[in-house]
Amino acid sequence: MRKINCVIIDDEPPAADILKYYIDKTPNFEVTEIYYDPIKALEGLRGKKVDVIFCDVEMPDINGLQLLESLCLDRNKNTLVVIISAHAKYAIDGFDINAVDYLLKPVSFARFLKSTQKILDYLKDENSKDIDTGAEEQVPLTESSKDYIFIKSKGKLLKINYTEILYIEAIGDYVKIYLENSKSIVIMDSLKYLEKTLPAEFFKRIHRSYIVAISRIRAIEYKKVIIGENLSLPISNSYYNALYESLVSNHIVRSTSER
Repeated sequence: MRKINCVIIDDEPPAADILKYYIDKTPNFEVTEIYYDPIKALEGLRGKKVDVIFCDVEMPDINGLQLLESLCLDRNKNTLVVIISAHAKYAIDGFDINAVDYLLKPVSFARFLKSTQKILDYLKDENSKDIDTGAEEQVPLTESSKDYIFIKSKGKLLKINYTEILYIEAIGDYVKIYLENSKSIVIMDSLKYLEKTLPAEFFKRIHRSYIVAISRIRAIEYKKVIIGENLSLPISNSYYNALYESLVSNHIVRSTSER
């Protein structure tokens, strides 16, 4: 696999240096440029092919969101963006510009690795590069309320079938609902509220940051839920026993090699 070239834009050298250290430790990723000045980044990146931009938000002269908009990344679908900030309040703006991920400072290496996995997943399939709110265009109009939920997003009420949902992740003051076909929706709400709203027979809370659709669970390993081919989500201690009892304990059939 070719190297994924990464550009870091952050006016704080220590934060940029930590990120470079993380990228250097990660296979298949490399840093090609670091910009501490957003204006120089704007000049240096115009028309340049970049795989991933890790961009801080609060910077002098022009903030990261304005910078990324000026680079016209909405017309360059081959460039993926990871927003970095010390404040969760920019999360919804970050996803509005199709950011792959939103990292809160200080960024741990474990959290950074999750971000790189998202990048790899996006690059594997060209169709998975776009994160948008187009799900409402595909929603049937004849479902009953027991089969769907309405989500308020960008002034619209979006109708989402429960069968479309893969899992839900808490991101600061927001939640991100991951849908099939590599789509997602970010809303300002709490995971606790969604846990109460969604039907318990279809969804299970597995972590303070995750709710999963039961039908999408392919396997359960020790403290991990496997969704699809290779996506794993953590199960926290406080939810593990409840998940095991409700989904596994009464449904185990042992293979002949285990008898």
